[in-house]
Amino acid sequence: MGERLFAEFEDVSRYIRIEGVAAGSIAEELGVEIGDNLVRINGNTIRDFIDYRFLITDTYLEIEIIKNNGECWILEVEKDYDEPLGIEFSEIVFDGLKQCHNNCIFCFVKQTAPNTRKTLNLKDDDYRFSFLGGSYTTLTNLSDEEFQRIKQMHLSPLHVSVHSTDPEVRVRMLRNKKAGRILEQIRDLVGAGIELNTQVVLCPGINDGKILEKTIRDLEEFLPQVKSLAIVPVGLTKYRDDLDELRTFTPKEAKEVIKMVKEWQNKFREEYDSNFIYLSDEFYLLAGEEVPSTDYYDDFLQLENGVGMVRLLLDEFEAVEEKLPQILVEYRKVTMVTSVSGTKAIEAIINRLNRIDNLDIQLITVENQYFGPTVTVTGLLTGADILNNLSRIDGLGDVTLIPEIVLNDDGLFLDDLSWEDFVKEVPNQVVKVKNQGIDLVEKVLGYNFGGGDNDKTSSCNCR
Repeated sequence: MGERLFAEFEDVSRYIRIEGVAAGSIAEELGVEIGDNLVRINGNTIRDFIDYRFLITDTYLEIEIIKNNGECWILEVEKDYDEPLGIEFSEIVFDGLKQCHNNCIFCFVKQTAPNTRKTLNLKDDDYRFSFLGGSYTTLTNLSDEEFQRIKQMHLSPLHVSVHSTDPEVRVRMLRNKKAGRILEQIRDLVGAGIELNTQVVLCPGINDGKILEKTIRDLEEFLPQVKSLAIVPVGLTKYRDDLDELRTFTPKEAKEVIKMVKEWQNKFREEYDSNFIYLSDEFYLLAGEEVPSTDYYDDFLQLENGVGMVRLLLDEFEAVEEKLPQILVEYRKVTMVTSVSGTKAIEAIINRLNRIDNLDIQLITVENQYFGPTVTVTGLLTGADILNNLSRIDGLGDVTLIPEIVLNDDGLFLDDLSWEDFVKEVPNQVVKVKNQGIDLVEKVLGYNFGGGDNDKTSSCNCR
């Protein structure tokens, strides 16, 4: 099986740097070290982590390694099929990122500001990230061989950006003549047993209304293998010179979308015991409506798409609310930073916490100057915008809480300001807070809250 799957790709030859070796693993026992390069397994070059994971399931392996000193080692391994080698990589694709071939009318990359974090300027559309990491792909840049690979290796579930099942509308939105084949592609994948989570970026006057209803009807054909459909509103920045004329939804229009989708959800709930369609939190916040109850989200399949994050936060807070202290022994003032949408999401939580005697929380709503006021989500706030708002506040108190979501894994804001440099500009203690109810409560109160002594406070050492 290995030869048949990989023979077509023998032209792919890239050394893969080994970034980690697990203690006590097969790799460590064989002398593999950080900085060595993996070349082949059983004669097969390795395009990505999918190939690697598949190839190491064989019980006999010949592993070709190029050592730091240039020596070539051939390691022979006998192991159980599910036993890992203990090799770690910094990337999950080894033959280069598949670039996006679309020119979407709502593309966020084309709306980014100068000096934005480099990763925001990458136009990727890689099906492997869809399978391994849950990112969305349009399927427009797949070769026949790659499409066959998805089916043959059963890369499921995939996350697919549909936007519209109407061929003309989708071609117009993606500006790609290949985009009109989406229903054919979905039918082919589902026929091969591939499950899909799908999304629609909803643009007023383009793919909403009757066009959206057609999309929903078309996708219904593929239930339950098409597991979910997330609908998120288009995000527009102030950097749209020479781009298509698009606009954001009004609160009234958001209410209309909620009403229309609710009718479809009632149908799906009755027929399939699932809502199938899930609106992003932004629709409810924009409409001024409460986010739905937990049952609405079923298995929270679209959480990474901003669908259900507010509900989880509220549920987590409600789970600990009855344990909140009535009073703190010492007065504590907290500054909480969030965005326009974030304020709507957590305002009720902050109001409840402010009922605790000796606790004073001031909620700072940061309007996005970097991308423009139409961008209201917390994850797109920059360090400079936050600092600018904090500099105008007299008395930040004991601690300033910053949502962790504004930072990447390297501790950088979207404008490439580092966490270390940010902290230097704030006169009081600065603490990151997760999008979790218990973490928010603990950072506000200043001590571990999980069943501990809630009559005392201690300094939070999380600078």
